[in-house]
Amino acid sequence: MEEKTKIERFSTAFRLQHFLLLSSFIVLTVTGLALRFHESWFGKFMINLEGGVIARGYIHRLAAVVLVLVAVIHFFYVLFTKKGHEEFLLLLPKAKDFSDAILHAKYNLGLSPDPPRFDKYAPKEKFSYWAVVAGSGLMIITGLVLWFEAQAMLVLPKWIFDVAYITHSFQGVVIAAAIILWHLYNVHLNPKKFPMSKTWLDGKISLDEMKQEHPLEYEREYQKQEVEKKS
Repeated sequence: MEEKTKIERFSTAFRLQHFLLLSSFIVLTVTGLALRFHESWFGKFMINLEGGVIARGYIHRLAAVVLVLVAVIHFFYVLFTKKGHEEFLLLLPKAKDFSDAILHAKYNLGLSPDPPRFDKYAPKEKFSYWAVVAGSGLMIITGLVLWFEAQAMLVLPKWIFDVAYITHSFQGVVIAAAIILWHLYNVHLNPKKFPMSKTWLDGKISLDEMKQEHPLEYEREYQKQEVEKKS
C-alpha cells in the first residue's frame, strides 16, 4: 500500500518549465548539430529535412526564443513565488553535498557499507540544475551575439564575435552529449527507473522511492505526519 502512495515532487509550474526547456533543447540540438556538421551526410540530411538552410535558421531562432522565455519565467518563478524560492534554496550547493558525493562514490565502489542520506536534491541533481543554468546562460549570450551579428560588430571587437561563434558551436555539442549521456541515463535509463521515470510527467514520486532516495526529505516532510496520523 505504501509503495502505491504518490507524493508530489514537482509542481505543475515546475513541470511546465521543464517541458518548455526540453522542447527547446531538442529543437536547438537537432538544428544546431545540422549546421555544426553541415558538410557531413548527417548535416545535409537534417538541413534538407528541416526545409533548407534558411528554414533551419528560423526554426533554430524560434527555439532560442522559447529558451529565453523559459529562463525569464524561471527567474520570476524563483524570485516571486514561495514555492519557487523554496525549491531554489534546496538546490543551492552545501558543504554536505561534497561529502555526500564522495561517500556515494565509495558506496558504488563497495568501499562504504551505507549510502549517503540525501535531501530532496542529491548532489548529481544539483549539478545538473546548475549546469543547465550556466550552459543556458552561455548559449543565450553567445547566441544573441551571433543572431545580431551586424549590430554586435558595431560595438564589439571582431575577436569577441569569433570567441562567441566557437563557444556557441562547441558548447552546444558538449551540452547535447552531457544531456544524453548523463541526464538521460540518471533520470530514465538506469536500472531503477528503466524504461522511464514518470516524475517529469505527473510530478509525483512514490513514498517508497522517497524513503530510499531522499530519506532526509521524507523525515522532514512526511514522517512527522505519519506519526501524527497513527497517534
